[in-house]
Amino acid sequence: MIGQPSFNAALQALNYLSLLIVMIWKHLLKSSIAEEYRIQLLQAVEEEYYYGGGMWAEDDMVMAEGAESDSSTSSAPTTKRQEGTDFSGTNNQEQGVDEADFVKTDGYFIYFLNGNNLEIFGVPEFGELTHLSTTRIEGTPQAMMLDGDRLVVISTVSSWNIPQTDALSSVMGWDNGYGSWRTSSLTKFTVLDITNRSLPADGKELYLEGYYMTAREVNATVRTVTHAWLDIPGVQSWLDLPSGYWALDYDDPIRREVREKVAYQTMLENQISLDALALEDILPKVYERSNGQITVHTMDDEQCADFVAPEDGFNRGFNSIFTFDLSSEDFEFQADHIVGNYPLVYASADVLILTENAWDWWLFWGNDGMAEATNIHTFDISQAGDTTYTGSGRVNGTILNQFSLSEHEGIVRVAVTSGQWARWWMENPEPMSSSVVTFTRSVDVQTDQQIIIEVGRVDNIAPEERIWSARFDGDRCYLVTFRQIDPLWVIDMSDETNPTILGELEVPGVSTYIHPLSRDHLLTIGMGPGEADGTGLDWSSTRLSLFNITDPTAPAVDDHLTLTPVADPADTAWMWSYSEASYEHKAFQYWAPKGLLAIPLSTYRYQSWTDSNGGYHWNYQYVSKLILVNVSEDTGNLSVHGTVDHSDLYDRDDNQNWWNGFNIRRSIFMGDFVYAISSAGVTATNLTTMDESASVELAYENPYNTYYYDVAVDSDAGESTTSEGESSNSDGDDKTDSSDTEGAGSEPDQT
Repeated sequence: MIGQPSFNAALQALNYLSLLIVMIWKHLLKSSIAEEYRIQLLQAVEEEYYYGGGMWAEDDMVMAEGAESDSSTSSAPTTKRQEGTDFSGTNNQEQGVDEADFVKTDGYFIYFLNGNNLEIFGVPEFGELTHLSTTRIEGTPQAMMLDGDRLVVISTVSSWNIPQTDALSSVMGWDNGYGSWRTSSLTKFTVLDITNRSLPADGKELYLEGYYMTAREVNATVRTVTHAWLDIPGVQSWLDLPSGYWALDYDDPIRREVREKVAYQTMLENQISLDALALEDILPKVYERSNGQITVHTMDDEQCADFVAPEDGFNRGFNSIFTFDLSSEDFEFQADHIVGNYPLVYASADVLILTENAWDWWLFWGNDGMAEATNIHTFDISQAGDTTYTGSGRVNGTILNQFSLSEHEGIVRVAVTSGQWARWWMENPEPMSSSVVTFTRSVDVQTDQQIIIEVGRVDNIAPEERIWSARFDGDRCYLVTFRQIDPLWVIDMSDETNPTILGELEVPGVSTYIHPLSRDHLLTIGMGPGEADGTGLDWSSTRLSLFNITDPTAPAVDDHLTLTPVADPADTAWMWSYSEASYEHKAFQYWAPKGLLAIPLSTYRYQSWTDSNGGYHWNYQYVSKLILVNVSEDTGNLSVHGTVDHSDLYDRDDNQNWWNGFNIRRSIFMGDFVYAISSAGVTATNLTTMDESASVELAYENPYNTYYYDVAVDSDAGESTTSEGESSNSDGDDKTDSSDTEGAGSEPDQT
């Protein structure tokens, strides 16, 4: 059993080792691995459960296809449409920091990752839509970053779906026979030259060991964060019990004695295996494919300047920050690594922040008295193409999401909930309470290491409640906490040493995302109350609220609007209403020039009827809509402006299996039109008349149900139609295998 680590003070708890003392760092990392496996073996002794084996994830297919067309419609125009004035882009948390997403636009083209494909559409004039190309992406596409004529597609590639004949397979450590991979997942970067949008050209391909988490772009520099949990060769967490064990009666005490002996022997063997490992055996690697050849970039003992690890941390996962400059022709990159748990990521224009749980889940086994804590790591990203570690600290409690983090004028701000609210098995858990804490950079006088230290805090916010949404906006912080009724908190952050609560408002329901409209108003989305007295939550509804904070000491509600995807719920026995915007801010699209909000809304409704002969009939129908809402700060009103309906696209009689992908996912405002994007197609709608002006139907392919091929295969690219009834088929004959693409190789700045 492990006791809770002791700390001199909460702010000095995270004492980082000197990055030059590699041997000590290796010892600590190996000790953490040994301790993790020891705990799991003890659990196996106590609980007698076993797990293991691999999971077959997405299969990977590589193919690009496109159609030759007039360069006037497939190349970037010389004029420039301005984001924020002429068209809306990604709903980013911070201005000037673009977040990766599966939909991107530059005002003239729309880029959409749909299933395994990258779909590119042209928008010659607002309200028009032409399909230009379909490009197959290896693995499961996740997100994109766009800069001019270069597009970087980020996808997840399952190690198990890479053929053993592939050069990548041989360098990743596949053993003949049953074998194993170092990790089951790779994050792949595919660089595409999109000068000709009808025929994107493949460039360099990079694979980073680990799961894709998120990415940010600032001034053409992309920083992608991944998390790797590498399989350690020769180390196991399960019990290889002798065959005679299973012949014993379940209650026979000899069974436990056998488990204890096998566990002890396994621990000894694990330690022997760990002692024999080199540093590169337990660190992530980068694989570069160029001209059909694979180059492996590893971390050796002389390259420790881009690693940090907490001295008292019992983690062995790796969070990697992969940095590259989109404007660089050589596509040079660097990789920085932190030992830790799955991270939350925030970025301002100058600072990147990663936070992760201070201790892994297994450390709490048998240690119910431990309090949750969160590690905070900061990086300077003000210089293009470079990411520089600047310090770490720790705060008690847990952090909800990226909106609970902020950097403003050099001060790091964090909203946290402390207490043991997630420990359902405890009889008397520590009650919940929330805090807002501020930090600044410093240097530890004893160790001469970079740290961040607390400079101010406000505590005891909403006792026995937890944070459901947060938003920092300049010198203010807004919080929504909830247990039975929803309080909105307004906090003054102008003095970082003394954050102060200005006002509080209790309203029914809860807000899950806060969108500042101005200094005087907030627009939120969430759920309405579940009970007549205003308590609880109605999980089947989507509720918008317009908060008036003209007087921050007395916040008020100007209006609220409850939305449903069915015009008259009494006509159908539907059971729920779902909006991705309730938990994914990129699906929340507010267009300030017209005071319009677009949010997707959907359900899967049940319909029944009786025919003239008394026969009873029923069916299910997908309902997929984009709801447009008028938002007026002047009058304080919310009202439905109109609806874009994609439901018919999902009720086509073509036996499509949509794999739960039957929702409008994103929207883009362009001039007097709104474009709705779903896996079934893209439509353009006039905002004045609400008439559809153009549409493209897409043949969706489930990204988890394809196979890897060495040769290209044909597929339909789709057909585009305009309001005049014209159509243009974009199927092309030129197809290439991107696994054979050429690209200039380059050594990384750091690996």
